[in-house]
Amino acid sequence: MFTIAVCDDNKPFANLLADRLRTLCAYHLAEQISCQVLTPFYAADEVLSYVEGHSVQVLFLDIDMPKFSGFELAKELERRSGETVIVFVSAYDQLVYDSFEYSPFRFLRKNHLDEELAPTFRKVIEKYLYDRETIQVQTIDGEVVLRIADVVSIESDKNYFLVHTVGNTYRCRGTMQEAERQTAPYDFVRIHSAMIVNLAQIDTVGSDGMIRLRDGSIAYVSRRKLPTFRDAYLKYTRRRFIR
Repeated sequence: MFTIAVCDDNKPFANLLADRLRTLCAYHLAEQISCQVLTPFYAADEVLSYVEGHSVQVLFLDIDMPKFSGFELAKELERRSGETVIVFVSAYDQLVYDSFEYSPFRFLRKNHLDEELAPTFRKVIEKYLYDRETIQVQTIDGEVVLRIADVVSIESDKNYFLVHTVGNTYRCRGTMQEAERQTAPYDFVRIHSAMIVNLAQIDTVGSDGMIRLRDGSIAYVSRRKLPTFRDAYLKYTRRRFIR
């Protein structure tokens, strides 16, 4: 079940947004995904109580709420599991820049709801479907199926390659060329002869070509690969953040 929630202390707007999302689900997902839009939450603590026993795939979250802000709620949800995709919603355009610290998937402006909601919804669904994509790799212990979203990087290891995922590393038979071909349809880029990284797993990018991945590891883009990497990463971030 693909579950969508709305949290906003402005009850009329929260109800409106939930109704719009139900309509989008009915028109676009009826035959593709089993989709549920929950009754809106009007305070952050209501969301926290709900997720103790239920999963929420996407949360449309107001930023400016009393007592417990949207930013604080996003931080707490990340601490608990990090599995809920956050779409920040606000009437204040300037908050879009402040929101980046909390790794939102998108930013939806209340006064542009008519033109921005449908494209935002499509991007959310694209991410949901992408997160379900898998690849099969032949490890030294047998075949393993991995979620694309969980792969952090792929590293050369003599006649093998290492697939670093969130929480594990697999030693696989094959060449880096084979690994590059297998990951080509997704957001992966080869940063030097011995490493491929998942752009979705990059935390920060330095001007000197240093990148920090979300597992805490550090890697460096070779000078020769730097233009290709920058172009790929720019296109990735534009797809993610720009409407």
